Amino acid sequence: MVLMKNYAIALGFEGKLYDNLIKAWQILEKKMNIKYISTRRSEPHIDIIGGSIQNVEKLFKILKKIKIKKFKLKSPGVGILANNEPNLYIRWEQSAELLKIVNLINKNTSYFFNRIGKFTNSSLWIPITTVAYKDFNYSDLNLIFHKVNFLFTKHYAVIHSIYLIDYTKNQIITHKINLK
Repeated sequence: MVLMKNYAIALGFEGKLYDNLIKAWQILEKKMNIKYISTRRSEPHIDIIGGSIQNVEKLFKILKKIKIKKFKLKSPGVGILANNEPNLYIRWEQSAELLKIVNLINKNTSYFFNRIGKFTNSSLWIPITTVAYKDFNYSDLNLIFHKVNFLFTKHYAVIHSIYLIDYTKNQIITHKINLK
């Protein structure tokens, strides 16, 4: 019997927005004990596709063959996904370049996944990076906005890598491809 693991393909980024997100996670943990995401995330990232997979090494070999260069991506600020448990996230512009890369990755890798996650299914996918989830509620939003208001402006980041993230338990980057 082959062991199934839950994996995601994600884009890693760098720049001032990355630094600001790390700072926001530290502030939220220290001032409000909001740490569910920051203590379970290996690195801030943008998930592309995820789900159950059997052979991560074959997937990694295919990903290495996809030719993607570093690129700049704009974030207009922060948003909220309104559910029973709100999700505070960094919004990303769905630029033509980003959508081309997402489609290329999905086209070349989706067949590796036995079950694709609900929110990385291409019809529901939106580019986000989660800031906080599960350990806050709507009544906390005003204070959160006050504490991390520096995230609420337009930023740019450089997409510099592709991650394979094992999220079977906590999120662990097991493979990384540096973009040139």
